[in-house]
Amino acid sequence: MPTLFLTGGTGFVGSHVAHAFHGHGWRVRALVRRPDRVGLLPDGVEIAQGDLSDPATYRGYLKGSHAVVHCAGATRAGRLAEFRRVNVEGTRAIATAAAALCPKAMFVHVSSQAAAGPCRDDAPVRETDPALPVSRYGRSKLESELALSQHHPGPWCIIRPSIVYGPGDAGLLPMFAVVGRGVAPIPTGRRRQVQLLAAEDLAEVLFATAQRPDLHGRCGFAAGDTVTVADLMREVAALCTPRPATIPLPDLAIRLLGALGSAREVIGRTAFPFNRDKAREMLQADWLCDGEPLLRDLRVTASTRWRDGIRRTCRWYVEAGWLKSQAFAGV
Repeated sequence: MPTLFLTGGTGFVGSHVAHAFHGHGWRVRALVRRPDRVGLLPDGVEIAQGDLSDPATYRGYLKGSHAVVHCAGATRAGRLAEFRRVNVEGTRAIATAAAALCPKAMFVHVSSQAAAGPCRDDAPVRETDPALPVSRYGRSKLESELALSQHHPGPWCIIRPSIVYGPGDAGLLPMFAVVGRGVAPIPTGRRRQVQLLAAEDLAEVLFATAQRPDLHGRCGFAAGDTVTVADLMREVAALCTPRPATIPLPDLAIRLLGALGSAREVIGRTAFPFNRDKAREMLQADWLCDGEPLLRDLRVTASTRWRDGIRRTCRWYVEAGWLKSQAFAGV
């Protein structure tokens, strides 16, 4: 039975990865800081207690692994240094440890399209395009990719997903929560297209990549359906009962909300979900990438249609108690 060593398994994407590998018959060892908080990990996963930054705490679990999938990372931080501490230094630590303890294992690093940046001249970003991140988070993920390439001489591959969503996702939850309170802000201005990738589809991409050491050195995109942010908001609103009031959300309002979030970070000395950095990402024209080359080479398809996936995600939020059932009673 092949063994996977997984970081970030208690989180959203990592839990779906654990489900996928376990379902395919792999032994899954998930690095967990606190065993009493296993998050969304499925039953049957072996808990590897340790700290990502301290390989000595998980050497015994990592040794002899057939694949390493690195999902752990910070998505919210007030300063670049905080992103770097987790995303860059954490990647350096696990890459160095894997090189020593399981040098032949395929190392799959889950990065982000944020590392590459948004569209160029209205064209989706390609694997061969230079990376141009526009946020602190994107910069830290790009630096984490460099850390992997410098510290892991064995086989590795970097996957840059588009927006990932699905059951367990806290990222889109605020959108649903706002709509559930009776208001649906619809961004105005430019078209602003994004690509939505279901977490279970990304997990299958990572599973396929983990068995392809011939992809060593590849940095590819994984993407799903293309949709405008306005249409996404309208779809979420359509799931709400009664229908919420729609209000226009101009660019100026997005900038002001971002500035307010950054001010709250300074005052409260804690990361806020929406700040100037997130506003800068949101105000880009389009976040599209060309995921076809990687999916074709892996012989994998992103099969979840975005409307079906959004409805299933909403249903999970309600059943998990993350959303009030009264507002989404029809889902």
